[in-house]
Amino acid sequence: MSSSVALEALRRTGGHRRGLAAELAREHGGVDRSWQRAVNEARVVYEREQPAEPGTPP
Repeated sequence: MSSSVALEALRRTGGHRRGLAAELAREHGGVDRSWQRAVNEARVVYEREQPAEPGTPP
């Protein structure tokens, strides 16, 4: 499963939401658990891309 596909899905939906891995598994094939790993990896990248909240250290 591709974390780049998962990252694009996170960007498109504006962040993580419940059921995303299952949706990607239905859409692209594979098992939910593999997609869950890809989503978890992509979430790290996605969260780094987001601007810091005001008042929090970078």
